[in-house]
Amino acid sequence: MLAHLLSLPLLFAPPAEDAPRAEAEAEPEAGEFGELEVDPNPRSDPSESASGGYGTLAPLPNYSDGSSDEQPAEFGELEPTPDKPPRKQQEVGFEEPEDFGPFFEPEPASELKFPGDAHRPDRNKPFASVAGGMFCFVEDSVCGSALIADADVGVGVNMITSDRGLDVPYTQFRVRGGLMLRPLRLAKKRWHPWGVGVVASWSLGSGSITATSRDPTEALIDVTETDPIRSWRVALVNQIWLSQKRNALHLDFTLGGVNSSVLDASGRYWGTHAEAALGFGGWGGLYIAGDFLDSDTRVFIGMRGHGIATGPLIALIVLGLVAGGVAL
Repeated sequence: MLAHLLSLPLLFAPPAEDAPRAEAEAEPEAGEFGELEVDPNPRSDPSESASGGYGTLAPLPNYSDGSSDEQPAEFGELEPTPDKPPRKQQEVGFEEPEDFGPFFEPEPASELKFPGDAHRPDRNKPFASVAGGMFCFVEDSVCGSALIADADVGVGVNMITSDRGLDVPYTQFRVRGGLMLRPLRLAKKRWHPWGVGVVASWSLGSGSITATSRDPTEALIDVTETDPIRSWRVALVNQIWLSQKRNALHLDFTLGGVNSSVLDASGRYWGTHAEAALGFGGWGGLYIAGDFLDSDTRVFIGMRGHGIATGPLIALIVLGLVAGGVAL
């Protein structure tokens, strides 16, 4: 009986080896990369740990109090601080000049500036000019006045308007000189497309064919060739520049008088000279011109170049004429 009473506590007591196992199950198991720490004071606010352990989310700004009418930009524009006001965008405006149009547009800097301009201040001035472009030896769009000195060659036809001769091809060599002025450019000290000038020229052209008999009903009409035609011209030039660019195009309209021989008549006579030309700066150009005299009309087209470029060619032509026995 006593043995049965002593065995009762052993039936209700847990085995000795199960107690450490229960304690091990109560403790968290160590992870693969370290032991997991348990915060003894967990936070009750879920918004502070909603980032999943990578940081905390900043609270969104509250616009309900009316402190700001606009929300910040979606892609991170900086908000101005009280001590540093926002930088205002510079307004770029266009001020219309007094004279406005395609002819008055200034020249782009890319057509004027070169890498060596910093060491060459004279590059901002026209070529072969003095007083900052007030006078140029070669015409330029920004010159106030310019010297004209060029030579040209032309071909055309010598049309006889009577029964005294035949229409024949006509060629000529001419030298020209004069002075061009830009009155509004000089007076207003700013660019203007209009210019005016006076020119004089001398030319040597091929002779004409004349008939010895004035009766066109004759079966056989003897013809003869006249001497080379030497002509002097004096004329007024109106000039319009088409832009302000270096070596820009310009239109020249010339009207004046011509003094020349006429067919086989003795003496020299006056007639009318007219010309329209397209110039490439002061270095060259193309033209169409005509000399209109009594019973003798010469219409020709040609090209010309400045004396600096055509000087050697002129010397060769004159040398060839002299060597060929032509009296200039």
